[in-house]
Amino acid sequence: MESLCCKECGGRLRPSDIKFERFSCISCTSKRRVAFLLSDQYLDNIFVKMWARGLFKRLGLFLETFDVPIPAQALMLSKAAPLLQEAEQTFLRLDDVDETWLEEKIEQAGKRIYARFFRAFLIKEQILSSEAADEKKLEALQAKIALIPQQYRRLMEVYFQEQITLRERHIQQHAKQPLAVKTIVHKFMLFQKLIRWLLEQMPDLCGWEMVQEEHIQAFLLTLQPTHRELTRKDLYQFFRLGRKKKVVTHVPVMNLPSRELPRTIEPLTRDEQKALARLIRANIYSQPEEAFLAALCFYHGLSTAQIRSIRTSDVDVERGLIHLKDRPPLYLLAEDFLLLEQFLLKRKTLPYAKTRSYLFISNQAKFDEQPVPEQYVAQRVRSLTGHTPRCLRITCFTAVSARYGPQYLIEAFGLSLTHASRYGNLKEYLLEEEMKQQKEDFAELSRQPGQRKKQQASRPQRKMESEQHGSTGQ
Repeated sequence: MESLCCKECGGRLRPSDIKFERFSCISCTSKRRVAFLLSDQYLDNIFVKMWARGLFKRLGLFLETFDVPIPAQALMLSKAAPLLQEAEQTFLRLDDVDETWLEEKIEQAGKRIYARFFRAFLIKEQILSSEAADEKKLEALQAKIALIPQQYRRLMEVYFQEQITLRERHIQQHAKQPLAVKTIVHKFMLFQKLIRWLLEQMPDLCGWEMVQEEHIQAFLLTLQPTHRELTRKDLYQFFRLGRKKKVVTHVPVMNLPSRELPRTIEPLTRDEQKALARLIRANIYSQPEEAFLAALCFYHGLSTAQIRSIRTSDVDVERGLIHLKDRPPLYLLAEDFLLLEQFLLKRKTLPYAKTRSYLFISNQAKFDEQPVPEQYVAQRVRSLTGHTPRCLRITCFTAVSARYGPQYLIEAFGLSLTHASRYGNLKEYLLEEEMKQQKEDFAELSRQPGQRKKQQASRPQRKMESEQHGSTGQ
């Protein structure tokens, strides 16, 4: 019978649909619901901030990528919309979203399947941390520690047990950035490298008690110059904890102040900067993608990772800015609008551009929703300018710091205090500004006596002119 079939797809209707005289099956109804929830009209009405809107659209793509049934997609999107709406009212930026708050809201929403998929999506977006993955890494780390030779094992066990305890304390106290498992694993690899070097180069040593400062210095010389100071600090903390716990009897590393190393990459000179600006302007129409990438590095100080992570939903043309993760928004200049326009025209020519959420897409990944590889940005910037993105970024920070001071890098570019200090000292900058202001005040005061003498000399002349004018009038 015709009444027993869906009018849209021809599928069989459920008894409840027939009872309540519904002429569309649940699949077709859910498809319309999903299309409505992801439409621009609905998103404009429910969301105010671009990061919440972009996150909701990426959730729809995530559910579609993993072939979640259409009815389940409609249910998950309808539950996620009010949660993200409350999140944008509670938090100013996406980076401010608290993991504990999110977990509580997901538990309150119920539905085990929804919670599992939504939590997996948040882990993919790096908003939630994967506790299961972290636990596996820590278990693998402890297994590797058990394979270390006995004469070097005890100190490693004590040190990393202390690190894991510190991480758990951070999590219990709801620290915003607890000690990362990645940091713990990195330090293990460093100390493991030291132990391997001692076993190969100093096989006569019986353990940490026989390690001397000359051995540590010889090991540091095998590292790159830029890594030696950080490694020396880590080794000092490592041996200091061992002495505190009475595992070793001495600290074979001296606690010296950090040494300032020469720059490995020098910023561009003023003439080179002018030539680069003219080069970017001349290639707006011929090489829009290369010119746009170079402008993002040279004018705005973006790193390769930040460029790769930009999505189309992060670009707000009306307000003239691009939302970025872990730093303030990027405000577009007049030339940036022209570059962006020409780049988007080129991007539209790709047949798969409409289905990709990332702003920069590669021909090598036509069917994969992944950011472009790191070499993608570096190759295009170097082909146009002859310089690496890192060189352009350093030039940007150096020029801005020289003009406005290193504090401006913290507020406008989101750099840390340590990172900003590489491009200038705030105290020296403030001292220079104060000296400049005093020179201007002194020059102003020195001009005042001359102006007074001129005024005094001109008074008798004005008086005589007024008297002559008065007599002429009579």
